Amino acid sequence: MNHNDIEQSPILISLIPNLMGGEGHIIPYHISVSKAAKILGWQHLVILPPDSKVSNLPTNWYACLSSENLEAKIHPFIRILKFIDILKLSLSIAKKLRQYVLINSRPSIIFLERFIHVQLLALLIAIYLVPTPTNNLSVWLLYRRDIHKDKTAWIYKNLNQAIKLKLKPGKFKILTDSDILANSISNYFQDSVSVMPIPHTEFIDIEDTRKQDDEIVCWWAGTPRLEKGWEIVKSLVNCTTDEANKICVVAAQSSQLISTTGSVRIRLVADNLSNLDYLTWLKKSDIILLPYDANAYKERTSGIFAECIMAGKIPVVTAGTWMAKELSKYNVQEVIIDDWSQTQIITQKIIKFANSLELKAKIKEIQKNYRKFHTVESYAVEIKKLFDTSDHAKKLSP
Repeated sequence: MNHNDIEQSPILISLIPNLMGGEGHIIPYHISVSKAAKILGWQHLVILPPDSKVSNLPTNWYACLSSENLEAKIHPFIRILKFIDILKLSLSIAKKLRQYVLINSRPSIIFLERFIHVQLLALLIAIYLVPTPTNNLSVWLLYRRDIHKDKTAWIYKNLNQAIKLKLKPGKFKILTDSDILANSISNYFQDSVSVMPIPHTEFIDIEDTRKQDDEIVCWWAGTPRLEKGWEIVKSLVNCTTDEANKICVVAAQSSQLISTTGSVRIRLVADNLSNLDYLTWLKKSDIILLPYDANAYKERTSGIFAECIMAGKIPVVTAGTWMAKELSKYNVQEVIIDDWSQTQIITQKIIKFANSLELKAKIKEIQKNYRKFHTVESYAVEIKKLFDTSDHAKKLSP
């Protein structure tokens, strides 16, 4: 890449207001964003607050933001009144933007993919604190939840509009990773929404070596939460059937699952697995348990589900969720559970699923399609499209 190309290529700045102690998708997601940016020859920076639970971050990650916790469990409207903490975050964002956005004429993109309304307010203030011109500045917001149903939905809508008004035409983009959610929030925000791939799905081919009499490993991956079916899993592991001992449920240590005589075996693992350990358990698993709440996940995606499909593993999901709709597209309804309380029946189904060659063949078909879209390469294509359309809008604007 020559000097002129570098001048024209954007700086993509991932803004992470809360690293959540390294839990969930945040770190692997933005590592994948870095890989996509590298494919395009873009510079990628990640700015975030310090987190004592996380070390050895990549070299392009800068722990320079205010560490005030704006996500503490208080009433949403009271949280808005914590203006000093919001302003501290704004000032720390603005300082970094001055350092990277204003030093040259290169296009700059602020990318925010996990946030609440007060963090979005902090970004809005930061943009106003950065001296004009902002001709080359874009803001991309990726919405993961059905916030249009929340009491605070109007706040997001107004903040979106305020940010959009500050930027040049075409520089404000709303994204999501769910086509169902895209329709809903597009209608609510009265704005176009782009559907992005889930990029953190880079798995080597995993060969199925399972034998009929092997133990069936069922992994309930991620942080134990009620909306992810904590109570359901507790009930499931206490189910006693003649064949329960064929099943081993793997879950995070903090789930505190305890097996009883005649029930399934339990294997507890670290809450925050390294990438290598995560992949190891993905390889070992036969079934990925996703007993997620249908209301919480009606339109919201699951990265674990996407990883499960990419790895060719069998998901067991709740009816009415985004995951169930994805499986229904490919006529894989047998693994969609209407009633998780029927634990004995579900235990029998799990054994049947693990040994079904027909089901595994269906999952392989979904896997082929996912591998065309949910990849770093596809993510690079999509962010290039977003940038090209904003660049085009810039050239058309006076």
